[in-house]
Amino acid sequence: MLSLFALLEIFYFMEPMLIPKITSSPSLVWIVSAIGFYIINIFLGLFMAFRKRTAQSLKIHRLLFYTIVFCLGYYLLMNQVHDENSWLDYLIGLYFITLIPYSKRWDILVHALVAVVGLTLLPLLIVLRI
Repeated sequence: MLSLFALLEIFYFMEPMLIPKITSSPSLVWIVSAIGFYIINIFLGLFMAFRKRTAQSLKIHRLLFYTIVFCLGYYLLMNQVHDENSWLDYLIGLYFITLIPYSKRWDILVHALVAVVGLTLLPLLIVLRI
């Protein structure tokens, strides 16, 4: 696990033009929005797992997941128009539309682990494009 000092050191040595590169790309903005929706969805899933699981929270959880898949699909579409997608882009998209929904049938902790792996794969798409 990274210490706070190591995390600050990473941000200190980060390339100063990284944020403008991400915001100037028409496809990478969709990945950033998918990451934001994904973080909200993970916190909602944690709330449902440990506190209260209602029909309304399940609907919101599902709607947020569909929003994430839409953002990822639009990223793949925009990236195909401006660039060419790599096989890794398609594999990550396939991971999101197959393994994460299928993992709902397993234990809640396994579903959470599969979801967290998905959250680590999304920034990988940004790193590969920059």
